[in-house]
Amino acid sequence: MNNIGKNLLWYIAMIIISIFVLFPIYLILMIALAPSGEIFNSSPVLIPSTITFSRFFLVFAVYDFMPHLILSLETAFMVSGICLLFGIPGAYAISKMPKRLGYSIIIFLFITQMVPEIVIAIPIAKTMLLLGIYNTAFGIALAQSSIALPMITYVLVGTFKSVPVRLSESAQIDGASKLQAFYNIDLPLALTGIYVAVILAWLFSWDEFVLASIIAPLHTTLPVLIYYEITRGVGGVQAADAFSIILIIPVIVLVLVLQRYLKSNVFAGALK
Repeated sequence: MNNIGKNLLWYIAMIIISIFVLFPIYLILMIALAPSGEIFNSSPVLIPSTITFSRFFLVFAVYDFMPHLILSLETAFMVSGICLLFGIPGAYAISKMPKRLGYSIIIFLFITQMVPEIVIAIPIAKTMLLLGIYNTAFGIALAQSSIALPMITYVLVGTFKSVPVRLSESAQIDGASKLQAFYNIDLPLALTGIYVAVILAWLFSWDEFVLASIIAPLHTTLPVLIYYEITRGVGGVQAADAFSIILIIPVIVLVLVLQRYLKSNVFAGALK
Protein backbone atom coordinates (compact mmCIF):
# COMPACT_ATOMS: atom_id res chain seq x y z
CA MET A 1 0.00 0.00 0.00
CA ASN A 2 1.42 3.39 -1.00
CA ASN A 3 1.71 6.42 1.24
CA ILE A 4 -1.47 8.00 -0.11
CA GLY A 5 -3.50 4.92 0.82
CA LYS A 6 -1.96 4.76 4.29
CA ASN A 7 -2.66 8.44 4.88
CA LEU A 8 -6.24 8.00 3.70
CA LEU A 9 -6.81 5.09 6.09
CA TRP A 10 -5.26 7.12 8.90
CA TYR A 11 -7.55 10.08 8.26
CA ILE A 12 -10.61 7.83 8.08
CA ALA A 13 -9.65 6.21 11.38
CA MET A 14 -9.17 9.62 13.00
CA ILE A 15 -12.56 10.79 11.74
CA ILE A 16 -14.27 7.68 13.13
CA ILE A 17 -12.55 8.04 16.50
CA SER A 18 -13.38 11.76 16.64
CA ILE A 19 -17.05 11.07 15.93
CA PHE A 20 -17.11 8.35 18.57
CA VAL A 21 -15.55 10.68 21.17
CA LEU A 22 -17.40 13.89 20.30
CA PHE A 23 -20.88 12.48 19.65
CA PRO A 24 -21.87 12.22 23.37
CA ILE A 25 -20.77 15.84 23.86
CA TYR A 26 -22.86 16.83 20.85
CA LEU A 27 -25.89 15.06 22.34
CA ILE A 28 -25.46 16.90 25.63
CA LEU A 29 -25.18 20.24 23.82
CA MET A 30 -28.14 19.47 21.59
CA ILE A 31 -30.43 18.47 24.48
CA ALA A 32 -29.47 21.63 26.34
CA LEU A 33 -30.18 23.86 23.33
CA ALA A 34 -33.02 22.10 21.48
CA PRO A 35 -36.74 22.74 22.13
CA SER A 36 -38.30 20.19 24.47
CA GLY A 37 -40.84 19.10 21.87
CA GLU A 38 -38.11 17.91 19.49
CA ILE A 39 -36.26 15.92 22.15
CA PHE A 40 -38.87 14.26 24.34
CA ASN A 41 -41.00 12.47 21.79
CA SER A 42 -41.10 9.09 20.10
CA SER A 43 -38.81 10.26 17.27
CA PRO A 44 -36.21 12.67 18.69
CA VAL A 45 -34.19 14.62 16.15
CA LEU A 46 -30.41 14.81 15.93
CA ILE A 47 -30.40 18.29 14.39
CA PRO A 48 -32.83 20.71 16.07
CA SER A 49 -34.80 23.12 13.94
CA THR A 50 -34.22 25.98 16.37
CA ILE A 51 -31.86 26.73 19.23
CA THR A 52 -32.90 28.11 22.60
CA PHE A 53 -30.70 29.27 25.46
CA SER A 54 -33.55 29.25 27.97
CA ARG A 55 -32.03 26.38 29.97
CA PHE A 56 -28.79 28.31 30.40
CA PHE A 57 -30.76 31.39 31.49
CA LEU A 58 -32.63 29.14 33.92
CA VAL A 59 -29.38 27.80 35.35
CA PHE A 60 -27.96 31.29 35.87
CA ALA A 61 -31.25 32.65 37.26
CA VAL A 62 -32.28 29.82 39.56
CA TYR A 63 -29.01 28.29 40.74
CA ASP A 64 -26.48 30.27 42.73
CA PHE A 65 -23.64 28.11 41.48
CA MET A 66 -20.73 30.56 41.35
CA PRO A 67 -19.53 29.88 44.95
CA HIS A 68 -19.69 26.16 44.19
CA LEU A 69 -17.82 26.65 40.92
CA ILE A 70 -15.09 28.61 42.70
CA LEU A 71 -14.86 25.91 45.38
CA SER A 72 -14.50 23.21 42.72
CA LEU A 73 -11.75 25.16 40.97
CA GLU A 74 -9.88 25.80 44.23
CA THR A 75 -10.13 22.15 45.21
CA ALA A 76 -9.03 20.86 41.80
CA PHE A 77 -5.93 23.07 41.70
CA MET A 78 -5.05 22.18 45.29
CA VAL A 79 -5.36 18.47 44.52
CA SER A 80 -3.02 18.93 41.55
CA GLY A 81 -0.54 20.81 43.73
CA ILE A 82 -0.63 18.27 46.58
CA CYS A 83 -0.24 15.34 44.18
CA LEU A 84 2.76 16.97 42.54
CA LEU A 85 4.29 18.00 45.87
CA PHE A 86 4.35 14.41 47.10
CA GLY A 87 4.16 12.52 43.81
CA ILE A 88 7.26 13.98 42.14
CA PRO A 89 9.81 13.15 44.88
CA GLY A 90 8.10 9.82 45.60
CA ALA A 91 8.02 8.79 41.95
CA TYR A 92 11.62 9.90 41.41
CA ALA A 93 12.78 7.82 44.40
CA ILE A 94 10.82 4.76 43.22
CA SER A 95 12.22 5.11 39.69
CA LYS A 96 15.77 4.89 41.06
CA MET A 97 15.07 1.78 43.15
CA PRO A 98 15.76 -1.79 42.02
CA LYS A 99 13.00 -2.90 39.66
CA ARG A 100 11.50 -5.53 41.98
CA LEU A 101 11.39 -3.20 45.01
CA GLY A 102 9.92 -0.32 43.01
CA TYR A 103 7.28 -2.60 41.51
CA SER A 104 6.32 -3.88 45.00
CA ILE A 105 5.86 -0.32 46.27
CA ILE A 106 3.66 0.59 43.29
CA ILE A 107 1.52 -2.51 43.88
CA PHE A 108 1.19 -1.53 47.55
CA LEU A 109 0.06 1.95 46.55
CA PHE A 110 -2.66 0.55 44.32
CA ILE A 111 -3.86 -1.86 47.02
CA THR A 112 -5.17 1.21 48.83
CA GLN A 113 -7.40 1.84 45.80
CA MET A 114 -9.30 -1.41 46.45
CA VAL A 115 -11.18 0.15 49.36
CA PRO A 116 -14.36 1.90 48.15
CA GLU A 117 -14.44 5.64 48.72
CA ILE A 118 -17.68 5.44 50.70
CA VAL A 119 -15.98 3.14 53.25
CA ILE A 120 -13.14 5.55 54.03
CA ALA A 121 -15.16 8.77 53.61
CA ILE A 122 -16.69 8.68 57.12
CA PRO A 123 -13.36 8.21 59.01
CA ILE A 124 -11.78 10.89 56.84
CA ALA A 125 -14.69 13.26 57.53
CA LYS A 126 -14.31 12.64 61.29
CA THR A 127 -10.60 13.43 61.06
CA MET A 128 -11.29 16.60 59.08
CA LEU A 129 -13.80 17.66 61.76
CA LEU A 130 -11.21 17.18 64.52
CA LEU A 131 -8.62 19.14 62.52
CA GLY A 132 -11.03 22.00 61.92
CA ILE A 133 -10.97 21.70 58.12
CA TYR A 134 -14.40 20.11 57.65
CA ASN A 135 -16.47 21.85 54.97
CA THR A 136 -13.39 23.54 53.52
CA ALA A 137 -11.68 23.35 50.14
CA PHE A 138 -8.45 22.24 51.79
CA GLY A 139 -10.20 19.38 53.58
CA ILE A 140 -11.78 18.16 50.35
CA ALA A 141 -8.45 18.47 48.53
CA LEU A 142 -6.60 16.43 51.16
CA ALA A 143 -9.18 13.65 51.00
CA GLN A 144 -9.24 13.56 47.21
CA SER A 145 -5.45 13.66 47.03
CA SER A 146 -5.25 10.51 49.14
CA ILE A 147 -7.16 8.72 46.38
CA ALA A 148 -5.50 10.38 43.38
CA LEU A 149 -1.89 10.25 44.63
CA PRO A 150 -1.20 6.54 43.81
CA MET A 151 -2.32 7.04 40.21
CA ILE A 152 -0.29 10.23 39.83
CA THR A 153 2.78 8.58 41.37
CA TYR A 154 2.48 5.67 38.94
CA VAL A 155 2.34 8.03 35.96
CA LEU A 156 5.37 9.94 37.19
CA VAL A 157 7.38 6.78 37.89
CA GLY A 158 7.11 5.86 34.22
CA THR A 159 8.06 9.41 33.27
CA PHE A 160 11.24 9.47 35.35
CA LYS A 161 12.20 5.97 34.19
CA SER A 162 12.11 7.23 30.61
CA VAL A 163 14.64 10.00 31.36
CA PRO A 164 18.11 8.76 30.29
CA VAL A 165 20.16 8.01 33.41
CA ARG A 166 23.43 8.98 31.74
CA LEU A 167 22.35 12.62 31.51
CA SER A 168 22.07 12.92 35.28
CA GLU A 169 25.28 10.94 35.77
CA SER A 170 27.15 13.23 33.37
CA ALA A 171 25.95 16.28 35.29
CA GLN A 172 27.18 14.77 38.58
CA ILE A 173 30.56 13.95 37.01
CA ASP A 174 30.80 17.63 36.04
CA GLY A 175 30.34 18.62 39.67
CA ALA A 176 26.57 18.89 40.15
CA SER A 177 25.01 17.44 43.29
CA LYS A 178 22.19 14.90 43.07
CA LEU A 179 19.68 17.62 43.93
CA GLN A 180 21.08 19.93 41.24
CA ALA A 181 21.05 17.12 38.69
CA PHE A 182 17.44 16.38 39.56
CA TYR A 183 16.38 20.03 39.38
CA ASN A 184 18.32 20.92 36.20
CA ILE A 185 18.21 17.63 34.25
CA ASP A 186 15.53 15.17 35.35
CA LEU A 187 12.79 17.61 36.22
CA PRO A 188 12.83 19.63 32.97
CA LEU A 189 12.90 16.45 30.87
CA ALA A 190 9.96 15.05 32.85
CA LEU A 191 7.72 18.07 32.29
CA THR A 192 5.54 16.27 29.72
CA GLY A 193 4.65 13.56 32.24
CA ILE A 194 4.18 16.17 34.95
CA TYR A 195 1.68 18.08 32.81
CA VAL A 196 -0.20 14.83 32.18
CA ALA A 197 -0.23 14.21 35.95
CA VAL A 198 -1.62 17.72 36.52
CA ILE A 199 -4.45 17.08 34.07
CA LEU A 200 -5.29 13.68 35.58
CA ALA A 201 -5.29 14.96 39.16
CA TRP A 202 -7.32 18.02 38.19
CA LEU A 203 -9.90 15.96 36.31
CA PHE A 204 -10.20 13.48 39.17
CA SER A 205 -11.02 16.27 41.61
CA TRP A 206 -13.23 18.16 39.19
CA ASP A 207 -15.89 15.45 38.92
CA GLU A 208 -15.33 13.58 42.22
CA PHE A 209 -18.59 13.17 44.12
CA VAL A 210 -18.48 10.80 47.11
CA LEU A 211 -15.76 12.42 49.22
CA ALA A 212 -16.91 15.94 48.33
CA SER A 213 -20.51 15.23 49.33
CA ILE A 214 -19.55 13.75 52.73
CA ILE A 215 -16.67 16.05 53.71
CA ALA A 216 -18.39 19.26 52.58
CA PRO A 217 -22.17 18.73 52.71
CA LEU A 218 -22.90 22.40 53.48
CA HIS A 219 -20.42 24.16 51.19
CA THR A 220 -20.60 21.78 48.23
CA THR A 221 -18.61 21.47 45.05
CA LEU A 222 -20.31 21.94 41.69
CA PRO A 223 -20.94 18.21 40.90
CA VAL A 224 -22.62 17.78 44.30
CA LEU A 225 -24.73 20.90 43.77
CA ILE A 226 -25.85 19.63 40.37
CA TYR A 227 -26.89 16.30 41.86
CA TYR A 228 -28.80 17.91 44.72
CA GLU A 229 -30.61 20.46 42.59
CA ILE A 230 -31.37 18.42 39.48
CA THR A 231 -32.75 15.47 41.48
CA ARG A 232 -35.26 17.86 43.01
CA GLY A 233 -36.80 18.34 39.58
CA VAL A 234 -35.90 21.99 38.93
CA GLY A 235 -35.25 22.31 35.20
CA GLY A 236 -35.19 18.59 34.52
CA VAL A 237 -32.87 16.81 32.13
CA GLN A 238 -32.28 19.83 29.93
CA ALA A 239 -31.11 21.97 32.86
CA ALA A 240 -28.83 19.09 33.85
CA ASP A 241 -27.33 19.10 30.36
CA ALA A 242 -26.83 22.86 30.55
CA PHE A 243 -24.96 22.29 33.80
CA SER A 244 -22.92 19.60 32.07
CA ILE A 245 -21.79 22.08 29.43
CA ILE A 246 -20.69 24.45 32.21
CA LEU A 247 -18.71 21.58 33.76
CA ILE A 248 -17.05 20.72 30.44
CA ILE A 249 -15.84 24.25 29.62
CA PRO A 250 -13.08 24.46 32.32
CA VAL A 251 -11.81 21.03 31.27
CA ILE A 252 -11.50 22.16 27.65
CA VAL A 253 -9.71 25.34 28.73
CA LEU A 254 -7.24 23.38 30.89
CA VAL A 255 -6.42 20.92 28.12
CA LEU A 256 -6.00 23.71 25.56
CA VAL A 257 -3.63 25.59 27.89
CA LEU A 258 -1.47 22.52 28.61
CA GLN A 259 -1.64 20.71 25.26
CA ARG A 260 1.24 22.75 23.83
CA TYR A 261 3.50 21.13 26.43
CA LEU A 262 2.41 17.56 25.71
CA LYS A 263 5.12 16.72 23.20
CA SER A 264 6.01 13.12 22.45
CA ASN A 265 9.56 13.96 21.25
CA VAL A 266 10.64 15.74 24.43
CA PHE A 267 13.76 13.54 24.79
CA ALA A 268 14.84 13.75 21.15
CA GLY A 269 17.33 16.58 21.65
CA ALA A 270 18.70 15.14 24.89
CA LEU A 271 19.76 11.88 23.29
CA LYS A 272 21.95 13.43 20.63
